Amino acid sequence: MVASTTPSRDQLARIARDRGCPGIFMFALSKKLIWADRRAWELCRRLTKERKAANNIPETIKDVHAKLSPLLKDNKGAKNPDDLIVRKVVEGSGISLLICGFGLPDPENSAQSRILILLEQIGRRGEAAAQQAQEIFGLTRREVEVVQHLLKGWSNKAIAHELKVSEQTIKEHLQRIMTKTTSTSRTGVLARVLFL
Repeated sequence: MVASTTPSRDQLARIARDRGCPGIFMFALSKKLIWADRRAWELCRRLTKERKAANNIPETIKDVHAKLSPLLKDNKGAKNPDDLIVRKVVEGSGISLLICGFGLPDPENSAQSRILILLEQIGRRGEAAAQQAQEIFGLTRREVEVVQHLLKGWSNKAIAHELKVSEQTIKEHLQRIMTKTTSTSRTGVLARVLFL
């Protein structure tokens, strides 16, 4: 039986209390940075191991921009709004980040379209997020363990080795997790768990 995916007021209050803020970048199609908050720069410095205050945008952020910008340039590249979303998990210097890029088309003038990129740290929050997912989506203890390893960016094979089960068993757990979270991919599971 699949639990309701609508969190209660108490669950929402607990989620809000435990959640850290994401970092935010806003870009023009020309790659010009329009706006960034302090958290975005802090996460980038941690990702690239830079301690100085230089505001260098990591290649992974530029890659997300590069995937979205062609779809926005002619306003014909994406028939479905979900096509204007890019998600990826990256690791560096003891930090794991979920990077979500959103293409924001301007139907009147494609040159005015924008790309919003959110960065959210996975690590510390991962266990809390997995526990919240257990409550909200009705995950079993073993499914929570699988989600915790997914949050670390582990492959099915690595998860199977750690949990001392077959890779097929992990695939079956993932299939049940995807059903319960109404996701169709590993990345979708991460997005549902992290953005409760």
